[in-house]
Amino acid sequence: MISKRTILLLMAVWVFGTIYYQEYNKKKQLLATPTLNNISVRAINGTDPLRIQDWSSFEVISKIYEGLYTYHCFKRPFQLVPNLAEGMPIVSSDGLVYTFKIKKGVIFQDDICFRNGKGRELKAADFVFSLKRVVDPKNTVPYLALIDGKIKGLDAWKEQADYAQEVEGLKALDDYTLQITLTQPCATFLNFLAMPIAFVVAKEAVVHYGSEFLNHPVGTGPFMLEGGFNPQAKQLTFVKNPTFREVLFPAEGDALYRPIIERYAGKRLPLVDKVVTDIIVEDQPRWLKMKNGEIDMQQVSDASFILGLTGPKGELLPEWSKKRLVLEQVPAARTELFIYNHSHEIFKNSYVRQAMSMAFDRVSYNQKFYKGTAQVAQSLVPPLLMDNANGLEDPYGYNLERAKEYLAKAGFPGGQGFPVVTLDIRPETSFKDKAEFFAQCMAHIGIQVQVVTNIWTELLNKVTKGATMMHMLTWYPDCPDLSTFFDIIMDKKLAGLHYENTTFNALLHKAMQTVNEAERKRLYVELNKMVAEEVPMICAVHPSLQMLHYNWVNNVPCNDFSGSLDAYIAVDMVEKVKATK
Repeated sequence: MISKRTILLLMAVWVFGTIYYQEYNKKKQLLATPTLNNISVRAINGTDPLRIQDWSSFEVISKIYEGLYTYHCFKRPFQLVPNLAEGMPIVSSDGLVYTFKIKKGVIFQDDICFRNGKGRELKAADFVFSLKRVVDPKNTVPYLALIDGKIKGLDAWKEQADYAQEVEGLKALDDYTLQITLTQPCATFLNFLAMPIAFVVAKEAVVHYGSEFLNHPVGTGPFMLEGGFNPQAKQLTFVKNPTFREVLFPAEGDALYRPIIERYAGKRLPLVDKVVTDIIVEDQPRWLKMKNGEIDMQQVSDASFILGLTGPKGELLPEWSKKRLVLEQVPAARTELFIYNHSHEIFKNSYVRQAMSMAFDRVSYNQKFYKGTAQVAQSLVPPLLMDNANGLEDPYGYNLERAKEYLAKAGFPGGQGFPVVTLDIRPETSFKDKAEFFAQCMAHIGIQVQVVTNIWTELLNKVTKGATMMHMLTWYPDCPDLSTFFDIIMDKKLAGLHYENTTFNALLHKAMQTVNEAERKRLYVELNKMVAEEVPMICAVHPSLQMLHYNWVNNVPCNDFSGSLDAYIAVDMVEKVKATK
């Protein structure tokens, strides 16, 4: 007869055995599914490529959708390379007619919108349909100006928006040949084709899902969004697209990435099976998740918590390196701006703009918020894109006494009679601190600044409608061509400047139509100097691109223009499981 003690012992063995077996299976499953856990710092406004207007959303849809071209992940200067195109286009001698060959064997992901739920092959006609969608009046397209008026016959087409009607400058010559005819030469047209606005979509998906298409992405990219998009979701899960074509890790790149390239060259992408993205807006919860090992990597360029992890020169402190954290830092193509809304009469006075610029201490700002790792802005364009900005020195850099003189010239000695300036910003702690620093700088010349916080969507809406007096933005250009910086001056609503300068606009139009690269660069230098002199906004710093990750993330490409970087990232699951168990 078995004793009660023996029965209890056997039960305990069974319980512990079950727990061990469950943990073993869980670990085995984790090891078998390479997974990257990362973060989006902003709410995502759907997954329709036409609606994208921020970097976080760009990163999301770039996992799913693709364009004819993209940017090489491991090269600087940034190099445009074929993606869904077979190669670079054949361009007519007058620079107007572009002929593209489309890659064969590219398949849209499986989805119920297709016959029998099986994705079909990509055709040239899909690009014709997708580009028509861009100008269709029924669609809300934030960056419509990038293509408006540029393709022959497309403006006339949008009057009726009949998709069965042909467009003279937009033709599928056959299943794998696309021909686009421009109205005039455009130096940045190929860059446009690498932007989200030009990503290809399937007509079947747009028709099937209708107004819900923005929540049901159907692309050709390396990942699929599991379960579709839920606007209320705080976490997005992307799984490897089983019908994704063969794309291999590149065999060439900058010296910085040589060890990575030697290890991964020729491997099929993506390198992970799953990407789990948590949407966390506030800094501290982002850091807490990472500190606990729940997040593998995140961009920390604008995170306040990174200051507590770094030394006086911006280097990661040894105590965090010992915990297997790594901080990657490279110069970036972005500019932090304090923007005047020129709809307000006060900012039409150039002495006011120049005085406020000279009251702003950029060097102290850089040290306080970036520990000197950012580059102090001399004008709008980052040195990374403009040969150190051709040695340009800001004519209205920090000079408090001169700032007071210019404010007096403007008619406001000591700030007397100057209206209270409202400065609209995002709600995160880092932005509040930066805004308060700006307010303190302005107080030194007698200008009172009131800080107004907004959630990101509210701020964007206010900027678009011209409902701010001043606002703070970091401008991320759409492509490496400098026109994407100058566009925010010419296009009044793009960044909310509402600024008018006909001389500047005419020169920018000329530059954008100049195909000769050397001459276009010369014109861009002239435009950059005009910005420095006119001060249509205060250019603060060019923050570095900073990526914080654990050392089980084996390669982290840093690129301002390629949103599909997750496909190139590898995760050592053995080390990850060992460190986070």
